[in-house]
Amino acid sequence: MKKNISKSKKNPLALLEPFLQDEAVSEILIDSPDRVLVERNRQLIDSGVKFTSAAELRETINAVLALCNEKFEAGQTVADAGLPDGSRVLAVLPPTAVDGPYLVIRKFFRHSMTWERILEVKGIDRPTYDLLQSAVQSRQNILVVGGTGSGKTTILNLLAQSVSPTERIIVVGNKGDLPVDHPRRIHLEPNRRMGLSIGDLFVAAARMRPDRIISTDFSGSEIIHPLQLANTGHDGSMMNIHANSVEDALGRLESMCLMADIGLGLNEIRTMIASAFGVIAYQRRMPNGSRKMTEITEMRGLDHDRYLLQPLMRYNVETDEFEMMSVKPSWESK
Repeated sequence: MKKNISKSKKNPLALLEPFLQDEAVSEILIDSPDRVLVERNRQLIDSGVKFTSAAELRETINAVLALCNEKFEAGQTVADAGLPDGSRVLAVLPPTAVDGPYLVIRKFFRHSMTWERILEVKGIDRPTYDLLQSAVQSRQNILVVGGTGSGKTTILNLLAQSVSPTERIIVVGNKGDLPVDHPRRIHLEPNRRMGLSIGDLFVAAARMRPDRIISTDFSGSEIIHPLQLANTGHDGSMMNIHANSVEDALGRLESMCLMADIGLGLNEIRTMIASAFGVIAYQRRMPNGSRKMTEITEMRGLDHDRYLLQPLMRYNVETDEFEMMSVKPSWESK
């Protein structure tokens, strides 16, 4: 976020500026003119800030969207945009926002998290890190699973950055979500105004001589495109999905594939999913606000149309330990 915004009384961003500049604040959530919450140091608290009216809040929303080169069109009530620094903005107007307008800003900190930092805060331990690196280097297709705010996108970014600098990475998705720092990374970003579908981007990516394709956060039938690519020789690809467990993620993948309506039955879809991923990593936000990788599972195919899932690591909440399973990953046994 730019730090040279004027602090004059006429500045519609003045009330938010202290939180935009505070690196301890990761999210700003405005539920009404008199309820402005912030997440600071992993805790959601009342900011103490109040807008004088819904009109003043709307003026602030317009100013934030202007920084994103976006605005509400006639009849539009939801705007999802990205700030130049990679932060994400979601604004909702009435009547969709019943008590609104609403505004959510999820701040992006480019240098805030590294593998070393995650090890330091015990988001993973060293054997878990080694297992993840082994999966990356052996070109396993990796699915990172987690709920909102769990850190799944952070993990996906770090996994992508672990790829050898000699490989060519093509990232498909919003740059603010996947800013992958890699010397041979190119980025394809969707743009609703250009009329390009996510499928069009994957077709382009496949023709650009990728060593790996990285993609993020699918919610519908577009999931079919990265799954098809993963099944056609694009080993080492990575993506993430919003879900509350490994099993939940597989169920969501099935449902989204069925939404694509391309004539595949459930058994055929399960075969495609089982072939698409070698490793599924589940990232969880704990009750105290910390983020931990609580499960790493290897996909070992299907048996009578059921997924063969081999746990490789599980986090024990009671002992606060990452427990490696006795069985080795299949790629290390070859």
